[in-house]
Amino acid sequence: MVKSISLSYLYILPLVVAAILLPRRITFTLTLICVFLHDLLGRSYSALQVRIADNLITLISFGFLVAMTHKFVAQRNSLSGLIRRQRDELLKEVDLAAHVQRSFLPINGPAIPGFDIAAMMHPARGVGGDYYDYIPLPNHKLGLIIADVAGKGVAAALLMAAASAAVRMDADDRRRISETISRLNRELHGLNGGSRFMTMILGELEPESRLLRYANCGHNPALLFRASKLQARWLSATCTPVGLFPILQCEPEQIALESGDVMVWYTDGLTEAENEAGEEFGPRKIFDIVRSNWGARAQEIVDLLYQEVINFSERDTFDDDLTIMVLKVEGALDQ
Repeated sequence: MVKSISLSYLYILPLVVAAILLPRRITFTLTLICVFLHDLLGRSYSALQVRIADNLITLISFGFLVAMTHKFVAQRNSLSGLIRRQRDELLKEVDLAAHVQRSFLPINGPAIPGFDIAAMMHPARGVGGDYYDYIPLPNHKLGLIIADVAGKGVAAALLMAAASAAVRMDADDRRRISETISRLNRELHGLNGGSRFMTMILGELEPESRLLRYANCGHNPALLFRASKLQARWLSATCTPVGLFPILQCEPEQIALESGDVMVWYTDGLTEAENEAGEEFGPRKIFDIVRSNWGARAQEIVDLLYQEVINFSERDTFDDDLTIMVLKVEGALDQ
């Protein structure tokens, strides 16, 4: 009896593997073969009734084992199929969300005499929390904005969409920069209680006078490259991020632009991109690239910065959303 039981175990592993890998008909055929081998190689029986009973018990045991394995495999395959369908539906929804998010972004740069403006955004996860826009304002002025919502993915993209709509609405109401920031701060803080915030640079350009009024709300310092002197000026934050505190007072600063000036606004996805050694791209490389290519078109400078960060990190996917905006003042250099 002990020998019979021990031999039975020799068939269990092959039968389980066969039930997992092979169709049901073939598996049950193998089950009958295993019962036949069990009877042929097993112990000798004292009576025919004992032999029949032992083989019947073996057949039932092997059949039950194979049937349960098939049931488990069927459930696993069904679950895998459900997961694949849900994944495909989720990917479709993310693609739709990415399409909707791209609709918030300008298709082309604004046509402003004396200025060349271009930008791009590369989300880390299909959709992201970065945002930029050009907003026509009264008296031939142009609103400029670049923003970075804390976090990535769909949640950040939804908050970005709300911020975009709020800024556009304030532009229609002819609000001052400080009023727009204060209202946006109240709305974002009311939605999240300070758990999510947004850094941004909001600017107002007067093309005729070349004056730029801007507020940097906890965002990365903007680069202003003076081509006439081949020098850089970094426009640091003038107040805290938007939505972090219930009240935000942020008075804009003003700067006069000159012919040949190149201004670069960017999110931390550019400067914090790392290579294999863990080194960051950093703002210094932005300055070096602009200094070497300040005579190029704005779109060319955007493309150069993006290509250089890809070369630096040796990959075209990033851990954070990446946005670049370049504003260039056209005309002969001021003497």
